[in-house]
Amino acid sequence: MKKEKWDVLAAFLAGLFALTLVALWYARQTGADFFAHCLADSYTLQALAWRAGKMTIDGDYPWLELAIFEGKQYLSFPPVPTLPLFVLTFFFGGETPSGALTLLYLLGGYAAGFFLCARRMRPGSAALLSLFVCAGGSLMDVAVSDGSFCGAVWYQAQMLAFLLTMLAFLLLDGKSRRGWYWGLVCYALAIGCRPFNIAMAPAVLWLLAVRLSGGKPRLNTVRAMIPFCIAPFCIGCAYGCYNLARFGSFFEFGHVYLPEYVQSGDEVFSLRYVMGNVRSLLRWPSLADGQLVMPAAGGFAVVLTQPQLFLALGWTVWRACRRRLCALDAVTAGCICLQACALLLHRTLGGWQYGARYFCDMLPAVLYLRARMGRELPAWEASVNGGAMTFNLLASVMFHAM
Repeated sequence: MKKEKWDVLAAFLAGLFALTLVALWYARQTGADFFAHCLADSYTLQALAWRAGKMTIDGDYPWLELAIFEGKQYLSFPPVPTLPLFVLTFFFGGETPSGALTLLYLLGGYAAGFFLCARRMRPGSAALLSLFVCAGGSLMDVAVSDGSFCGAVWYQAQMLAFLLTMLAFLLLDGKSRRGWYWGLVCYALAIGCRPFNIAMAPAVLWLLAVRLSGGKPRLNTVRAMIPFCIAPFCIGCAYGCYNLARFGSFFEFGHVYLPEYVQSGDEVFSLRYVMGNVRSLLRWPSLADGQLVMPAAGGFAVVLTQPQLFLALGWTVWRACRRRLCALDAVTAGCICLQACALLLHRTLGGWQYGARYFCDMLPAVLYLRARMGRELPAWEASVNGGAMTFNLLASVMFHAM
């Protein structure tokens, strides 16, 4: 094996080992058990229902977010994360190891992110950047959480979407035409975990167009893209048909039928929620009696808890000012901003959480955008990321102790 390949392998394994140690340390601090079944894992209930030939979830589960439509209970989340649980139920029944899945999604996302970065960056920089994305903000808490919520329904959806979106960028950025097909399939499946990931579609399709055209998309490139889009289109239609069978609407996953919305009469999405969500994201931790106090719901301190997002966008602005920003980078940055704005339309930015959990959805695009900005990770940026990672790990452990 050539020295270059040894360097890549060594950097990858070092980063993977470091991330695994961080996740295990975090779990020890918060009491998370990767092999326990999470009571908030409603995907396992859905998988068992599918095995019984049903779409409804029977039983009394007042602690779960279940949609109630025409007197029947349904899972109110998109269906793709149910697929891995469907397989696991044949081995574990209803006691699936929920947390093990979110941990594996984290490690798999790191692996895809590393090899994506390693195409443009030195191995050490690729390992550090991928590690910072996985452990330097809110994502670690999504992957691990604590003894009550490790592997919960919300976290499984986000972590599987993280893995699939990272794989989509990795495959579409490669040279294999077969990889481009599978990249779009991964992206379509990611939307079936987190529907707002559809905001990244212009960047994903632009990347495909760049690959098909050899760097300069033309009008006839659109025709060449059609065969690649057939499978994702069919996957999207499958989501719609599943929604139609349950709720009589092609586009409704069931969120509007959650009791909290039915009873309050509130809209799920509205422009009137934007300013309140922005205020939540701008809240910072405070000190009270020598203790760090953090808001428990709705998100807080997005700049502090999602530092990679702002660093990547900062690099984008810097390159734009120097007139060195290519179209793909501009489109990717625009899609990141578009998805952030779309998330602000939601009634809340999530319930109990550390940092700004919803903004983890953009991290694969953030990593890809940053990797395209330079071969090295400068010392100042590594220091900022290292400091942010240290703070967020310690602060999130304190958050669980509040």
